[in-house]
Amino acid sequence: MKSVRNTLFSNSETFGGLVENSLPDMPEIPICSFSGKPADYYIGLSGPGHHDEIRLLGPICSKFVETAIVNVLGQGVDNIQWPVILDLKKNIYYHSHDAHLKGHSAIMGWKNRIISKAKE
Repeated sequence: MKSVRNTLFSNSETFGGLVENSLPDMPEIPICSFSGKPADYYIGLSGPGHHDEIRLLGPICSKFVETAIVNVLGQGVDNIQWPVILDLKKNIYYHSHDAHLKGHSAIMGWKNRIISKAKE
């Protein structure tokens, strides 16, 4: 019998032929660029507005958000220079330009975002 590791493929092959897997196709959870563990967010760079183009850089887990922000600072081109954190559905969760407008660094803005979410 030829076995295939269960990775939620829609089809599995056995010695008897092709068998339909009854499990629904699940989207793959991205892996954190730093730890190799399942990611919680994506990091990217954006223009100053919430509807500007976003250059997605990679998946990250909660533990490494601050590290990722520091790593991407100064990496932008033209107006696409503001670190943004997106949820796994790729919606903006945090935009560093908002922190800048309040006089905070990108890291302090992230910390304030986490504190305000914890209070909700």
